[in-house]
Amino acid sequence: MFKKISGHSAYYISLVAIFSLSFLLAYSSPSRSFQIGVVIATTCIYILWGMIHHLVNHDLHLKIVIEYTLIGIFGLTTIFFLLTTNGRY
Repeated sequence: MFKKISGHSAYYISLVAIFSLSFLLAYSSPSRSFQIGVVIATTCIYILWGMIHHLVNHDLHLKIVIEYTLIGIFGLTTIFFLLTTNGRY
């Protein structure tokens, strides 16, 4: 299992870099609309990243595309909800 993971380390490092940069952009901006834009862009990049990763490894299937899309939508919905509540519980 670790051999398989280490073979894809460049993909995981790039994904962590994408999420880190997106977090820094969204966190440093006081504008809610900019933050939501960053989250939407990050979600699109995540879905595209997943498709490219599996396309390069020759195992891209409809099931994988749906999985990345649903996880992206779930993350987008969660972050959108947190940003629109303005911290009021």
